[in-house]
Amino acid sequence: MNLTEELRKLSELHQEGHLTDQEFTEAKRKLISGCGTESAASREGLDPTLPAESGIPEKCFQSSRWSASNFFFPDRLTLASDGMLFRKGSLFGSTAEHINYRSVASFKVTNGVFLASITIETSGGSQPIFMNGIWKSDAREIEATLRVFQRGAA
Repeated sequence: MNLTEELRKLSELHQEGHLTDQEFTEAKRKLISGCGTESAASREGLDPTLPAESGIPEKCFQSSRWSASNFFFPDRLTLASDGMLFRKGSLFGSTAEHINYRSVASFKVTNGVFLASITIETSGGSQPIFMNGIWKSDAREIEATLRVFQRGAA
């Protein structure tokens, strides 16, 4: 389903009264930004309207287009209840990696003036996730979310 069809369905739901103004605006923003198009629930065939078992809503973080190597294809990190999904775009396709929170070995934040870089190393043998050009507040939020899931897994 393409973006136009998704927006039309969203508009119909809003006009029928199934979505509030705030829900409609947020869903439209997610669709346009590309973060809401492939959620962890939809990848597994689950109903995305069901609440996550952890109580933490799915959140998507995107690197700034003003940072190095992110102008055309910004990196995206989606934190969901079942793990995190890291997408790195390129001219011909993209790579996506799903990592369970129990597999996170370490988390490193390198702060700049406005932006930060994060490195997430895993114990599963895959290459570390490196995401540069993320806002510092988003980096702190990612770190806090990872700590919550790490404490819950312990």
